[in-house]
Amino acid sequence: MDFVFLYFMISISVTNAALSGPRAVNGTEGQSVHITCTYDRYFSNFTKYWCKGSDWMRCTILVQTVGHNKTTSDGRISITDDTKVGEFSVTMENLTLNDEGWYWCAIRRIFIDLRSRVKLNIIENPSTSKDIWKHNTNYNFIWSILRWIFFAILLVWGIVTVRM
Repeated sequence: MDFVFLYFMISISVTNAALSGPRAVNGTEGQSVHITCTYDRYFSNFTKYWCKGSDWMRCTILVQTVGHNKTTSDGRISITDDTKVGEFSVTMENLTLNDEGWYWCAIRRIFIDLRSRVKLNIIENPSTSKDIWKHNTNYNFIWSILRWIFFAILLVWGIVTVRM
């Protein structure tokens, strides 16, 4: 029993020290974000991966390494492992609002995978919004002039019709 507890405590302490990533990253809709996770170089020969899910047990692997110092991509998401410095990088392109959520930097091991949780926040890009009146200051300026012109026309029309 003492051995199991000791093994558990050592694996937890090694897990926290051996892999780290940013706690949170901000990205803008339609643009790219770059996340770097650092690890102890002891794990250079292990597979690294990036997965999405708030709960580790239901995390969906999006991309994983297939070799040292090579870039692997599934289209919008790519991962590169630089074993000489002990870090792997994930790039997510063409971000959407649906990309916001919890992700994990992870290293595959036999018993317990190393992991570090990352929160990705997506900021809405005004230029990709469909509400052009809300975000375009030129249209807001034109509308502010036009409404005063319409008001003046209605005022003149009202005065003319009252005098008749």
